[in-house]
Amino acid sequence: MIKKIQIKIALLFLMALVNSCVSDEGNYNYENINTFHVTGIDEAYTVYTGERFQLSPVLNPTKDDGSDPNRYSFEWVAIKTTRNVLSTKKDFDDLVKLAPGEYKVYYLIKDNVTGVTWQQKPFTLNVVSAIYEGWLVIGDADGKPRLDMVSIIPNGPTRIIFNVLDAVGSALKLGGKAVDVECFGTALSTTSNTYGIYVTSTETGTARLEPDSFAWAQSQNIAYESVGGSFDTNFGVDFMKSAAAAENIIYSKGNIYTYVRSNQIRYGLPQNILDTETKPFYAAPFIAENRGTFGGPSVFYDKDKRRFVRYNLSKGNCSAMPPLTGSPTVLDWNNTNCDLVFMTTSNFNSYENFAVLRNVTTGKFHLLRFNTSLTQVYYKEILNAPDFDKATKFAVSPDSGYLFYAVGGKLYEYDNGTQTAKLMLDKGSEEITYLDCNARANKLYNKKLIVGSYGTTGKLELFTVPPVNGDLVLDYSYSGLCKIVDVAYRAR
Repeated sequence: MIKKIQIKIALLFLMALVNSCVSDEGNYNYENINTFHVTGIDEAYTVYTGERFQLSPVLNPTKDDGSDPNRYSFEWVAIKTTRNVLSTKKDFDDLVKLAPGEYKVYYLIKDNVTGVTWQQKPFTLNVVSAIYEGWLVIGDADGKPRLDMVSIIPNGPTRIIFNVLDAVGSALKLGGKAVDVECFGTALSTTSNTYGIYVTSTETGTARLEPDSFAWAQSQNIAYESVGGSFDTNFGVDFMKSAAAAENIIYSKGNIYTYVRSNQIRYGLPQNILDTETKPFYAAPFIAENRGTFGGPSVFYDKDKRRFVRYNLSKGNCSAMPPLTGSPTVLDWNNTNCDLVFMTTSNFNSYENFAVLRNVTTGKFHLLRFNTSLTQVYYKEILNAPDFDKATKFAVSPDSGYLFYAVGGKLYEYDNGTQTAKLMLDKGSEEITYLDCNARANKLYNKKLIVGSYGTTGKLELFTVPPVNGDLVLDYSYSGLCKIVDVAYRAR
């Protein structure tokens, strides 16, 4: 009986509620809110990382008399796995700093009068890597270090990306002055087999970038590739050499350190010490890597005692060079009486090493060439070379073995066969700030002479070096860069 009474009461309550609703019909005025019919946005776009992307949508509001220019606020939001706010302006006009991939981009408009946020149908944004391959150029611009990139897209355009770290949204912020950039086939980190890109500035130290996005975290600094904290966290190299795959030699402030992945050898103690001595010597800032495991021992130079030394990888120290009796055509390795002005390993003649020395007694310059087995193949005075004592940059052509040197804005080619130099470029008031040949570039570029110069901005030029002292042939030229300090090629 009680249950029946409860059911009747419930039914009466529902009927009363319905009647009250019916009786209120027509007591309220309903108005449409302000909405938008946005035009000017397509369904899909493709853009390169670091490239400027522009969209100017037309809002077409349904209820807006236009009297309030600040009525709306905006958001452009890209979503892949996380939410990224790209802009808070009505029009999108900015660099795309997203990692390569496919994103859904939402355009959100908030009406600040009604408080309602309206969402445009999302469009697809395909972000393509603009840093796939090309020349990395480090230098200074406006008093700050900067990394630029000449981006070479396969079957696509070549473009210059200024301040590429900022353009792709890298966390690495360079500080101080530009020092060095290097690219190697294998990164040296024990947890990674990926490509190695290392960037150095005086305040930041040497940082390894993630090779495809240029992302960076503190743990990617080269200090974390050393044994047990041998280096400070902001440790920086002066330059790096790669004797063989995953076999690196770095130079910093007179000391040399090595890393060999296959032998589980990490950067640690200085290697510039003789097996018969107890203290490291001050190494000159040049290394003839001499092909390392695949050739002969790397060669360093003791700046204080003016002697060449050969490096023993397995022992982690150096030993004296084979004794030689000095003569006008033979250099005594162990008592040169010379300052080392330049030294490098070239691909010329099955990997010869070139060294330029200045005799401290006579002031005369000599060119020394030796092969991977440490046999001297050439030693003569450098003659008929204008302003050679003022030269600041050097390079060796892998095709001809010509020695190039720069004095201010002039570039000379020295032929050690004829012992004469020829003026190849005269850039007037511009300064040649960089000179090299890059064997680690791809086959299209690895024999080119690379010249970096500076007038009001930096310029990178690549030349073919003809035989028999023919004039240089300009193949590629890129302008508007930073004042070039160093160049590397990000290969694939």
